[in-house]
Amino acid sequence: MAAFSLPAFSRLSPKIARAERELEQLEIFLARHSQEVSDGEWGALSAISLGIHNVYNGIEDSLLSLARDVDGLVPSGPTMHQDVLDQMSAEIDGIRPSVIDTELYESLTELKAFRHLVRHRYGFDLKADKVIENLARIREVFPTFVDAVVRLEKTMAAENTDADGDGTASAPDR
Repeated sequence: MAAFSLPAFSRLSPKIARAERELEQLEIFLARHSQEVSDGEWGALSAISLGIHNVYNGIEDSLLSLARDVDGLVPSGPTMHQDVLDQMSAEIDGIRPSVIDTELYESLTELKAFRHLVRHRYGFDLKADKVIENLARIREVFPTFVDAVVRLEKTMAAENTDADGDGTASAPDR
């Protein structure tokens, strides 16, 4: 589990740990049911898809925490899910470098679209090849995401981004 020292990052450790645990449970399930997934069995595809959905939720929840606690601005409204990815891919001068690079941004955008499908469609609409593709994607993305957050905290700690040195945005009336 990632341990952070800046107060603005304090909420991230349990969020990341829960997402990591979900990914571990996903791997355990897959070890027992890989043939059913390959065969396109409804229950197995639904379970794997929900696991991917949950890990992505943990990533997005962490990004929203960074938006609130570091940037001082949380996206809202009907485009908030895309907006948080856009916000985290951008450097904010005087506050932080970009959190996610282009490759991670593109992968997270694909996972966001898959999560939308899982949330708003029926299990029988799931296609085995798309589930397997997104399983491979979340396996690659999650450790890359954790590394990006750890790098961000180290960078911000080294730069001492505000007068307090706590890694929070210096916004008036906060």
